[in-house]
Amino acid sequence: MTRSTEDGAAEGAPPALVVVLTLAMTLPMLVLYAIGALGPRLVTGLGVDRTELGLVPAAGFAVAAVLSLWSGRVVDRVGTRGAGAALFVIVAVSFATMALAGGLGLLVVAVAACGIAQALANPVTNRIIAERVPVRARGTVVGVKQSGVQLAALVAGAALPPVAAVWGWQAAFACVPPVALACLLATLRLLPAARDVARRPRTGGGRLLPAAPGRALGWLLAMQLCLGAGLAAVTTFIPLYAHQDLGAGDRHSALVLAGFGVSGVLSRVLWTSVAGRRDDPLGLQFLLGLFAAVAAAALWLSGVVPAGGLALVWAGAIGVGATAVAANAVSMLSVINDRRFGPVGHASALASSGFFAGFVVSPPLAGLLADTAGFGATWVLVIGAFLLATGCAAALRRLGHASVAAPVS
Repeated sequence: MTRSTEDGAAEGAPPALVVVLTLAMTLPMLVLYAIGALGPRLVTGLGVDRTELGLVPAAGFAVAAVLSLWSGRVVDRVGTRGAGAALFVIVAVSFATMALAGGLGLLVVAVAACGIAQALANPVTNRIIAERVPVRARGTVVGVKQSGVQLAALVAGAALPPVAAVWGWQAAFACVPPVALACLLATLRLLPAARDVARRPRTGGGRLLPAAPGRALGWLLAMQLCLGAGLAAVTTFIPLYAHQDLGAGDRHSALVLAGFGVSGVLSRVLWTSVAGRRDDPLGLQFLLGLFAAVAAAALWLSGVVPAGGLALVWAGAIGVGATAVAANAVSMLSVINDRRFGPVGHASALASSGFFAGFVVSPPLAGLLADTAGFGATWVLVIGAFLLATGCAAALRRLGHASVAAPVS
């Protein structure tokens, strides 16, 4: 099987399928942005400090990073229908548990459980695209579905704080399970079981863990780790920073995250479409990483120039959304289209694992830096992470680009 549409697949992706793919990316990642958007209320309501707040999303991404090593093979074996259904069930249960949490412990457990869904999201959606979407449409579809991650930031920043202001932060979490269950029903309808079972390949000689990455995938994994580290620090702490250090109200600080989300949605769709038409998308990743570091520098500068602090925070948040977010989406398009990275499930699993590993390491470290040295040190960490991602993109580009389509399995 090659990375072209399977026999009998539709000529284009049905809109309903694109919606489900997008929400499969949105809902598992919503946990990160919800913690960030509701951060001021969680700090007060649970009596936690910045370091402890950083541990909450890290718990979910620790699970996701480990399970991503298996998730690609699991999707290959159980099929996209079963894996997609499991993803939405896990999201519903996790957010229902978060809504019932009365303390930090249960909240951490619920977020950790959501890490299972995060581990499944990229392998299952990438495989559906590889099987059901023609090559010429993949750049756009990948951009739209990857924009679901930033749609989560938009929803978390714009919708959850007003709910929390009226009914409490637990009620904000309780809004998610009904949406996840609706997506479950749509998945069961759109992805017939017989098709998955009939088409499902057996790969890797029964091996469940993915093979060690080659040079190209290794550099991509390192780049994903650095991008994840930078993005995790920004999305977890930018509302709290705007609220505590710059005096923004709860809703204003959450709207900064929503602005990041809008920027990320637009940039993912735009830049993946551009990358899909380029012979050298890795050059684009290099530029996106470099400009992400510049945007992060605006966050650092906001603490140095208090008079224009909030304006610089907005500029930094929108800039990071327009660059680092898009670089991650271009990585996922490369995984689908570039033979050097290997089978879709295997490459998606390792690329996701690297990205999630960045989300594990960064929030606790960023919170510790904020507690001990101030948020300025946190933003220096972010700048460094994006510069390292830029270096990885340069190294990957030097290996040369293979434009030949690669096998799905």
